Amino acid sequence: MSELAREKAAQAWCKEKTKDKIMDPELAESFAEIIDEILDQPWLGNATNEQLLNELQARIEIHWDLKYKTANNEY
Repeated sequence: MSELAREKAAQAWCKEKTKDKIMDPELAESFAEIIDEILDQPWLGNATNEQLLNELQARIEIHWDLKYKTANNEY
């Protein structure tokens, strides 16, 4: 688990609405695990080269389209 994820999870107890709540270390660790899972997604730019290559390979195998997007950016 990354130190960044732990720090971000702990910040939940530092917000104005939650600063009076007693911190739950087990819950903070669970939040940190979830944060790490999200941050490791290739589309967030935090993936390893191996993860990026695996993602690209999967997209090509599924869609055979190098212009495929995982998100629709049209608003």
